[in-house]
Amino acid sequence: MQYQGFVKFIGPKETFGEGIEKQTIVLEENTDREFKGSIAVDFFRDKINLLADVNTGDLITVHLNSRANESKNQPGRWFNSITCWRIEKAAASTSNDELPF
Repeated sequence: MQYQGFVKFIGPKETFGEGIEKQTIVLEENTDREFKGSIAVDFFRDKINLLADVNTGDLITVHLNSRANESKNQPGRWFNSITCWRIEKAAASTSNDELPF
């Protein structure tokens, strides 16, 4: 699955349990709707390196894996996990003033 949006927030790196690192970003959808939707995307372990050149305000496309997971502490309670495995930055657009003709 893919999602394109503007980077609204880049969270700090977090470390859990046995040294597992995670970093979360929030993307705001790239539409002209009045009330835009957002999605939080998690990066784990070596995939955190994908965020090295990403800044707040960048337009990016993320390739996602989504899973439903059952809570270990509360059986019968489910939550979604959305993780990223690839990022594509949007190409810089060229204005009409820079065209050679």
